[in-house]
Amino acid sequence: MADRVDFTTLTTLWQEYEGMPRQLACRATTTEQWDAWRERLHAKLVELLGGFPATKAPLQPVLLETRELPEYRLEKVALQSEPGIYIPCYVLIPHQVAPPYRPVIALHGHGSGGAAHLLGLTRNQATRAEELAHIEAHNYDYAHQLARRGFMVFVPEQRGFGERMEDHAGLVNGSEMWQSSCRALAFNAMLMGKTVLGMRVWDVMRTLDYIASRPEATTGTVGCVGLSGGGTTTLYAAALDPRITAAVISGAFSSFRTSIMSTIHCECNYVPNILQYAEMADIAALIAPRAQLVESALQDPIFPVDEAKAACQEVARVYALLGVPERFDQDIFEGGHRFGGNKAFDWFARWL
Repeated sequence: MADRVDFTTLTTLWQEYEGMPRQLACRATTTEQWDAWRERLHAKLVELLGGFPATKAPLQPVLLETRELPEYRLEKVALQSEPGIYIPCYVLIPHQVAPPYRPVIALHGHGSGGAAHLLGLTRNQATRAEELAHIEAHNYDYAHQLARRGFMVFVPEQRGFGERMEDHAGLVNGSEMWQSSCRALAFNAMLMGKTVLGMRVWDVMRTLDYIASRPEATTGTVGCVGLSGGGTTTLYAAALDPRITAAVISGAFSSFRTSIMSTIHCECNYVPNILQYAEMADIAALIAPRAQLVESALQDPIFPVDEAKAACQEVARVYALLGVPERFDQDIFEGGHRFGGNKAFDWFARWL
């Protein structure tokens, strides 16, 4: 008998990962093969996320608030995503440009500050200093920065955060400010064959419906950007909805093996059975041939940059196959888990 017996399981799971076939990995070498692959993975990804409602509830938008700020008009609206389920959404309409506007959906990451933080706003007077420090450290007010640059910005609150916090929120990370309700949402959703991520993607799709319903003239293009958990939602939403014509995925891309499987992540990141079919690079390849920028920080401990580079090479191969290599790029920058913005604003200006 060996001197030491291993009673753990994770090592075995990691070994199994190495041998997994990734049944729907993108191995296309012709555009015809890519078209067939895209259709198959698209359908499977919708299934793995838990599917989407068969019919769309009326949006029934309600204007809750309007404020005139120096650089843009700020509206707050409520949109019906599913019957009885509403999305709080900020709309930033720039003063310095005339229609047609270039719309961008900006998605916040994990944390109870939610959508307000993307505007540089705080939610709680008691934690104001802490929240402002968090916004500055993560360059988190990118919705505000986009509006200042003339984009029309839509900032929906993601499920489980901010005003959409569930009553029985149970996760606390260091302070009450970072409390979320993902655990209650994720585990209950999985019992019903759904995922929180699928619900968040659906909310982005409903936000796209709302953009199309607005009276303002737009360019007919739509961008989507998010950091961390917002980057994850951007990745899946852009992969599944072709109305997103340009995406910026920040601090949310490498591989499942080196990120989700290797560090402690929130339950909302997990898509049951995804690794039987695809890795992150395959999901990103679904966005092609539309414009896609990946932001990777050199010191990001959650999404390691070396694996991000390798995954981006896989995605770049698809864009080259489709004859549009210029529509994919990676921005690698100094820093930790934060929004970079070094290329993002110019990227949207180019493709929207």
